Amino acid sequence: MTTGEDLLLLAIVPGRRTIRIKKQVEARLRFALRASELADLAVAGRIVFDTRRIEVTDSRRVENRHLSNVLHRLGATAPPPGLNDWLRRTPRSLTIEYLSRLEDQKAVRVRRWRDAGGRTRHDIRSVDLPRRRAVLARLDNVVRAGSAISSAADRDMTLAVLARAAGLAPAAYPGLRGTLDRRRMAAFAAADRLAPATAGAAPVSDEELAAALTAGADALTGRLVSELSDLYADFTTGGHGLSHNLDAGSWSEGGTGSTGHHGGGHGDGGHGGW
Repeated sequence: MTTGEDLLLLAIVPGRRTIRIKKQVEARLRFALRASELADLAVAGRIVFDTRRIEVTDSRRVENRHLSNVLHRLGATAPPPGLNDWLRRTPRSLTIEYLSRLEDQKAVRVRRWRDAGGRTRHDIRSVDLPRRRAVLARLDNVVRAGSAISSAADRDMTLAVLARAAGLAPAAYPGLRGTLDRRRMAAFAAADRLAPATAGAAPVSDEELAAALTAGADALTGRLVSELSDLYADFTTGGHGLSHNLDAGSWSEGGTGSTGHHGGGHGDGGHGGW
Protein backbone atom coordinates (compact mmCIF):
# COMPACT_ATOMS: atom_id res chain seq x y z
CA MET A 1 0.00 0.00 0.00
CA THR A 2 1.00 3.59 -0.54
CA THR A 3 0.90 6.28 2.13
CA GLY A 4 -2.02 7.85 0.26
CA GLU A 5 -4.07 4.67 0.46
CA ASP A 6 -3.30 4.50 4.18
CA LEU A 7 -4.45 8.10 4.62
CA LEU A 8 -7.74 7.41 2.85
CA LEU A 9 -8.40 4.37 5.04
CA LEU A 10 -7.85 6.55 8.11
CA ALA A 11 -10.27 9.14 6.74
CA ILE A 12 -13.07 6.61 6.22
CA VAL A 13 -15.01 6.62 9.48
CA PRO A 14 -16.98 3.42 10.23
CA GLY A 15 -20.27 3.86 12.06
CA ARG A 16 -23.39 1.98 13.08
CA ARG A 17 -25.47 3.26 10.17
CA THR A 18 -23.08 5.06 7.85
CA ILE A 19 -19.51 4.84 6.64
CA ARG A 20 -18.37 8.22 5.49
CA ILE A 21 -15.68 10.77 4.84
CA LYS A 22 -16.58 14.05 6.49
CA LYS A 23 -16.95 16.89 4.02
CA GLN A 24 -14.44 19.15 5.73
CA VAL A 25 -11.89 16.32 5.74
CA GLU A 26 -12.49 15.49 2.07
CA ALA A 27 -11.69 19.09 1.15
CA ARG A 28 -8.24 18.77 2.73
CA LEU A 29 -7.62 15.15 1.89
CA ARG A 30 -6.86 15.36 -1.81
CA PHE A 31 -3.99 17.75 -1.20
CA ALA A 32 -2.56 15.46 1.47
CA LEU A 33 -2.84 12.55 -0.98
CA ARG A 34 -0.87 14.54 -3.55
CA ALA A 35 1.78 15.34 -0.93
CA SER A 36 1.95 11.68 0.10
CA GLU A 37 2.94 10.69 -3.43
CA LEU A 38 5.93 12.99 -3.26
CA ALA A 39 6.84 11.69 0.18
CA ASP A 40 6.73 8.06 -1.01
CA LEU A 41 8.88 8.85 -4.02
CA ALA A 42 11.36 10.71 -1.81
CA VAL A 43 11.59 7.73 0.56
CA ALA A 44 12.21 5.50 -2.49
CA GLY A 45 15.11 7.76 -3.49
CA ARG A 46 13.53 8.90 -6.74
CA ILE A 47 13.04 12.63 -6.11
CA VAL A 48 14.28 15.48 -3.97
CA PHE A 49 12.44 18.73 -3.34
CA ASP A 50 13.33 22.02 -1.78
CA THR A 51 11.75 25.44 -1.58
CA ARG A 52 11.82 25.85 -5.37
CA ARG A 53 11.70 22.66 -7.44
CA ILE A 54 10.90 18.96 -7.42
CA GLU A 55 13.84 17.21 -9.06
CA VAL A 56 13.74 13.63 -10.35
CA THR A 57 17.04 12.02 -9.39
CA ASP A 58 16.21 8.45 -10.49
CA SER A 59 13.62 7.85 -13.21
CA ARG A 60 13.46 4.07 -12.81
CA ARG A 61 9.98 2.76 -12.13
CA VAL A 62 9.00 1.94 -8.57
CA GLU A 63 7.00 -1.09 -7.47
CA ASN A 64 3.69 0.75 -7.30
CA ARG A 65 2.22 1.48 -10.72
CA HIS A 66 0.48 4.69 -9.72
CA LEU A 67 3.61 6.13 -8.12
CA SER A 68 5.58 5.20 -11.25
CA ASN A 69 3.10 7.22 -13.31
CA VAL A 70 3.49 10.18 -10.96
CA LEU A 71 7.27 9.88 -11.28
CA HIS A 72 7.00 9.85 -15.07
CA ARG A 73 4.81 13.00 -15.06
CA LEU A 74 7.28 14.77 -12.80
CA GLY A 75 10.18 13.82 -15.06
CA ALA A 76 8.32 14.92 -18.18
CA THR A 77 7.50 18.36 -16.79
CA ALA A 78 9.90 21.04 -18.00
CA PRO A 79 11.11 23.02 -16.26
CA PRO A 80 10.85 20.90 -13.10
CA PRO A 81 7.67 21.88 -11.23
CA GLY A 82 7.69 23.89 -8.06
CA LEU A 83 6.40 22.15 -4.95
CA ASN A 84 3.81 24.84 -4.32
CA ASP A 85 2.43 24.71 -7.87
CA TRP A 86 2.38 20.90 -7.95
CA LEU A 87 0.26 20.72 -4.79
CA ARG A 88 -2.09 23.51 -5.83
CA ARG A 89 -2.80 21.81 -9.15
CA THR A 90 -4.08 18.69 -7.41
CA PRO A 91 -6.94 17.23 -9.50
CA ARG A 92 -10.35 17.44 -7.88
CA SER A 93 -10.85 13.78 -8.71
CA LEU A 94 -7.81 12.51 -6.78
CA THR A 95 -9.70 11.28 -3.71
CA ILE A 96 -12.13 9.37 -5.94
CA GLU A 97 -9.20 7.84 -7.82
CA TYR A 98 -7.74 6.59 -4.54
CA LEU A 99 -11.14 5.26 -3.50
CA SER A 100 -11.30 3.27 -6.73
CA ARG A 101 -7.87 1.78 -6.03
CA LEU A 102 -8.99 0.68 -2.58
CA GLU A 103 -12.08 -0.81 -4.17
CA ASP A 104 -9.92 -2.76 -6.63
CA GLN A 105 -7.98 -4.11 -3.64
CA LYS A 106 -11.29 -5.07 -1.95
CA ALA A 107 -10.48 -2.80 0.96
CA VAL A 108 -13.81 -0.96 0.49
CA ARG A 109 -17.10 -1.58 -1.24
CA VAL A 110 -18.74 1.43 -2.90
CA ARG A 111 -22.17 2.13 -4.39
CA ARG A 112 -22.27 4.87 -7.02
CA TRP A 113 -25.43 6.69 -8.02
CA ARG A 114 -26.54 9.97 -9.55
CA ASP A 115 -28.53 12.58 -7.69
CA ALA A 116 -31.26 14.78 -9.14
CA GLY A 117 -28.64 17.23 -10.38
CA GLY A 118 -26.78 14.56 -12.31
CA ARG A 119 -23.80 14.47 -9.94
CA THR A 120 -22.22 11.13 -9.12
CA ARG A 121 -22.46 10.26 -5.43
CA HIS A 122 -20.48 7.63 -3.57
CA ASP A 123 -21.83 5.57 -0.70
CA ILE A 124 -19.09 3.62 1.08
CA ARG A 125 -20.90 0.42 2.01
CA SER A 126 -18.13 -1.40 3.84
CA VAL A 127 -14.48 -1.11 4.79
CA ASP A 128 -11.89 -3.75 5.61
CA LEU A 129 -11.61 -3.11 9.36
CA PRO A 130 -8.60 -5.38 10.01
CA ARG A 131 -6.68 -3.50 7.36
CA ARG A 132 -7.74 -0.15 8.80
CA ARG A 133 -6.72 -1.28 12.28
CA ALA A 134 -3.28 -2.20 10.92
CA VAL A 135 -2.87 1.36 9.63
CA LEU A 136 -4.01 2.72 12.99
CA ALA A 137 -1.42 0.55 14.72
CA ARG A 138 1.31 2.13 12.59
CA LEU A 139 -0.02 5.56 13.49
CA ASP A 140 0.09 4.57 17.17
CA ASN A 141 3.76 3.66 16.78
CA VAL A 142 4.45 7.33 16.15
CA VAL A 143 1.79 9.11 18.20
CA ARG A 144 2.36 7.06 21.36
CA ALA A 145 6.10 6.55 21.07
CA GLY A 146 7.18 9.52 23.20
CA SER A 147 10.95 9.81 23.41
CA ALA A 148 11.34 6.67 21.24
CA ILE A 149 9.94 8.48 18.20
CA SER A 150 13.29 8.40 16.41
CA SER A 151 12.92 4.64 15.97
CA ALA A 152 9.76 5.01 13.87
CA ALA A 153 10.05 4.03 10.24
CA ASP A 154 10.16 6.89 7.74
CA ARG A 155 6.91 5.72 6.18
CA ASP A 156 5.12 5.65 9.54
CA MET A 157 6.43 9.11 10.36
CA THR A 158 5.22 10.41 7.00
CA LEU A 159 1.78 8.86 7.57
CA ALA A 160 1.49 10.50 11.00
CA VAL A 161 2.62 13.94 9.85
CA LEU A 162 0.31 14.02 6.83
CA ALA A 163 -2.63 12.59 8.80
CA ARG A 164 -2.21 15.42 11.29
CA ALA A 165 -1.92 18.03 8.55
CA ALA A 166 -5.07 16.74 6.84
CA GLY A 167 -7.08 16.93 10.07
CA LEU A 168 -7.60 13.17 10.45
CA ALA A 169 -7.08 13.05 14.22
CA PRO A 170 -10.84 12.84 15.02
CA ALA A 171 -11.26 10.04 12.48
CA ALA A 172 -8.30 8.09 13.86
CA TYR A 173 -9.03 8.73 17.55
CA PRO A 174 -12.74 9.49 17.97
CA GLY A 175 -14.71 10.33 21.08
CA LEU A 176 -13.65 10.84 24.67
CA ARG A 177 -11.36 7.80 24.62
CA GLY A 178 -9.35 9.38 21.83
CA THR A 179 -8.79 12.72 23.58
CA LEU A 180 -5.24 12.04 24.75
CA ASP A 181 -4.12 10.71 21.38
CA ARG A 182 -5.68 13.67 19.58
CA ARG A 183 -3.68 15.95 21.88
CA ARG A 184 -0.55 13.99 21.12
CA MET A 185 -1.21 14.42 17.41
CA ALA A 186 -1.61 18.13 18.07
CA ALA A 187 2.09 18.07 18.98
CA PHE A 188 2.75 18.15 15.24
CA ALA A 189 1.78 21.80 15.44
CA ALA A 190 4.83 22.53 17.58
CA ALA A 191 6.77 25.69 16.80
CA ASP A 192 3.76 26.96 14.79
CA ARG A 193 4.66 24.60 11.93
CA LEU A 194 0.99 23.86 11.28
CA ALA A 195 -0.55 26.92 12.88
CA PRO A 196 -2.65 27.95 9.83
CA ALA A 197 -3.94 24.42 9.36
CA THR A 198 -4.71 23.58 12.97
CA ALA A 199 -6.52 26.56 14.37
CA GLY A 200 -8.51 25.54 17.42
CA ALA A 201 -6.56 22.32 17.96
CA ALA A 202 -6.15 20.93 21.47
CA PRO A 203 -3.08 22.32 23.27
CA VAL A 204 0.13 20.32 23.11
CA SER A 205 0.21 17.98 26.10
CA ASP A 206 3.77 16.64 25.85
CA GLU A 207 6.48 19.14 24.95
CA GLU A 208 9.17 16.49 24.71
CA LEU A 209 7.07 14.52 22.24
CA ALA A 210 6.34 17.67 20.27
CA ALA A 211 10.03 18.48 19.88
CA ALA A 212 10.89 14.92 18.89
CA LEU A 213 8.11 14.73 16.32
CA THR A 214 9.15 18.00 14.76
CA ALA A 215 12.80 16.93 14.53
CA GLY A 216 11.90 13.57 13.04
CA ALA A 217 9.57 15.02 10.47
CA ASP A 218 12.03 17.64 9.24
CA ALA A 219 14.20 15.16 7.36
CA LEU A 220 11.45 14.20 4.94
CA THR A 221 8.14 15.98 5.32
CA GLY A 222 8.82 19.36 6.86
CA ARG A 223 8.63 21.19 3.56
CA LEU A 224 5.51 19.30 2.47
CA VAL A 225 3.74 20.13 5.71
CA SER A 226 4.69 23.78 5.42
CA GLU A 227 3.23 23.96 1.92
CA LEU A 228 0.07 22.14 2.98
CA SER A 229 -0.36 24.57 5.87
CA ASP A 230 -0.23 27.53 3.51
CA LEU A 231 -2.58 25.82 1.09
CA TYR A 232 -5.14 24.94 3.77
CA ALA A 233 -4.99 28.47 5.11
CA ASP A 234 -5.78 29.74 1.62
CA PHE A 235 -8.90 27.68 1.13
CA THR A 236 -10.06 28.48 4.67
CA THR A 237 -9.79 32.22 4.05
CA GLY A 238 -10.60 32.14 0.35
CA GLY A 239 -7.13 33.23 -0.73
CA HIS A 240 -5.74 32.39 -4.16
CA GLY A 241 -9.12 31.23 -5.43
CA LEU A 242 -8.87 27.77 -3.91
CA SER A 243 -12.26 27.79 -2.24
CA HIS A 244 -14.25 27.51 -5.46
CA ASN A 245 -12.25 24.45 -6.45
CA LEU A 246 -13.20 22.31 -3.46
CA ASP A 247 -15.82 19.69 -4.25
CA ALA A 248 -17.48 18.39 -1.09
CA GLY A 249 -20.56 17.15 -2.91
CA SER A 250 -19.40 13.73 -4.09
CA TRP A 251 -20.08 11.86 -0.85
CA SER A 252 -23.47 10.77 0.34
CA GLU A 253 -24.23 10.87 4.05
CA GLY A 254 -27.19 8.54 3.72
CA GLY A 255 -25.55 5.20 2.90
CA THR A 256 -25.96 2.23 5.21
CA GLY A 257 -22.76 0.44 6.07
CA SER A 258 -22.35 -3.23 6.81
CA THR A 259 -19.49 -2.88 9.29
CA GLY A 260 -19.76 -2.41 13.01
CA HIS A 261 -19.26 0.78 14.97
CA HIS A 262 -15.69 1.97 15.39
CA GLY A 263 -16.35 3.24 18.88
CA GLY A 264 -13.83 5.12 20.99
CA GLY A 265 -10.13 4.60 20.42
CA HIS A 266 -9.54 1.53 18.25
CA GLY A 267 -12.50 -0.66 19.13
CA ASP A 268 -14.25 -1.89 16.00
CA GLY A 269 -17.26 -3.35 17.77
CA GLY A 270 -18.31 -5.35 14.74
CA HIS A 271 -17.30 -6.94 11.49
CA GLY A 272 -15.98 -5.72 8.16
CA GLY A 273 -17.84 -8.01 5.83
CA TRP A 274 -18.75 -7.28 2.24
